[in-house]
Amino acid sequence: MKNKSRNLLFLFFVLLVSIAKATDLEQVVSGGDVEDLLGKMKNPTETNPYLVTTPDNNDVEKNELPKQAPEDFIFKTDHETVSVKNAERKNLDDFGYAQPSSMGQSDVYLEINKKSIARDFRKHSSGALNMAYIQNHFAYDSANDIINRTISQGYKHVKGGAIYIRNDQYFLRRDFLNTYWSLGGGIGYNSGRGIFVGGEQSDATFRLWEIPVDAGLGLEIPIYHWFKIAGTVGPSATILYQNRSDFQNGEKGKNKTQVSYGQFANAQFKINIGGFNDNAAYEMFTESRITNLLLNLEIRYQNYQNFQDAIKISGTSVGLGFTFEYL
Repeated sequence: MKNKSRNLLFLFFVLLVSIAKATDLEQVVSGGDVEDLLGKMKNPTETNPYLVTTPDNNDVEKNELPKQAPEDFIFKTDHETVSVKNAERKNLDDFGYAQPSSMGQSDVYLEINKKSIARDFRKHSSGALNMAYIQNHFAYDSANDIINRTISQGYKHVKGGAIYIRNDQYFLRRDFLNTYWSLGGGIGYNSGRGIFVGGEQSDATFRLWEIPVDAGLGLEIPIYHWFKIAGTVGPSATILYQNRSDFQNGEKGKNKTQVSYGQFANAQFKINIGGFNDNAAYEMFTESRITNLLLNLEIRYQNYQNFQDAIKISGTSVGLGFTFEYL
């Protein structure tokens, strides 16, 4: 019985040893036969998403700045000067504007030279608006000299002159010569008590309205930036509207309208008010885009003699006006 028990214990022990040798309990045993998996990884970042690498500083230095700066501005590499690429008038249109990207590329701080800027934009006007008052020293020829006697000698007569507005558009500009085309018109008023042929005074009041319309070509000569001399000539037409107080409203002859074609010429001596103060000229330009403000001494010639009645209005007269040049 004892021998049988011993034999069973011995067999049980041998069985346990065999089981222990048959299994490795999922353990990795180090040694020369184990594969070096990490050694085969040529680039750890290709297989391991948790590894972070930093770029070489040399790669950052290789990223060159764009070879061409933004379109509106050209910067030198040493940041000494800044120049505008677009046309001169475009520069003035965009005056005071700088692209945000350009400010980041340059450490240059621009100091505005108001004097040079003012002298620059004075040369680049695209047009001008003229406003003038011309006295009425023109001659009126009519039957029995009735018009001239009424508005020049009649009781409470008014020979009021005319206000003219004209727009000029430059189509050729040079340093010493500018050319332009113009279109304008005006309105004038005259009145007086009528005079009979024998010289007696009438109780009727005659009112005479004149509405001229001009189209012409002009030449302008700048004299430094203080003065200009300009001349404009071309065809013209005028409307002559007559009203008399001794007729009832709607009665034939109370109102009469006549039209005549003719010619005109205008000469101007312009004094540039803004040319005497560059700071004032600069401020006026930045606020209103007016490049020049000029005071004009004017002479006007006109000739109209093709009315339905035998009337001729002609002669030369003088006046005063202003010119506003704009960009």
